[in-house]
Amino acid sequence: MAALHLLVRTVHVLGMVLLLGGSAFAWNALRVDPDSSFPALYEWLFWGAMGAMLVTGVGNLGVLGAPGPATRWGRLLTVKLALVLAVLLGSLLRTLVVERLREGDTTAASGSLRRLYGATTLALLAVVVLAEVLAHG
Repeated sequence: MAALHLLVRTVHVLGMVLLLGGSAFAWNALRVDPDSSFPALYEWLFWGAMGAMLVTGVGNLGVLGAPGPATRWGRLLTVKLALVLAVLLGSLLRTLVVERLREGDTTAASGSLRRLYGATTLALLAVVVLAEVLAHG
């Protein structure tokens, strides 16, 4: 059972590496080349990794047990989950912009897309900081 828990945690951490590193890479790719094709690839990677993050996050919570919202840990987890929800909603918008650009609708400028990737990167960094606090106090 310990090996399974370790595998779930490893997939969770690697998923966040892909999410955070990929969004930072997409931001930089658009900064260097506004016509970069990496964002279209990243969107597929993002949603796959986010699915894995949600499943492994629930798995981690199942092992640890759901905390009461009145505890410090429970409040921090609630903030983290609210931030994850905000990332999901913002990412839906970002994905729609990428798709419109891919279809040739250039009204959504790459500068706006670059800002969306920057916001994604910063929000995911905040999620990582909250996760670190939750894991280590």
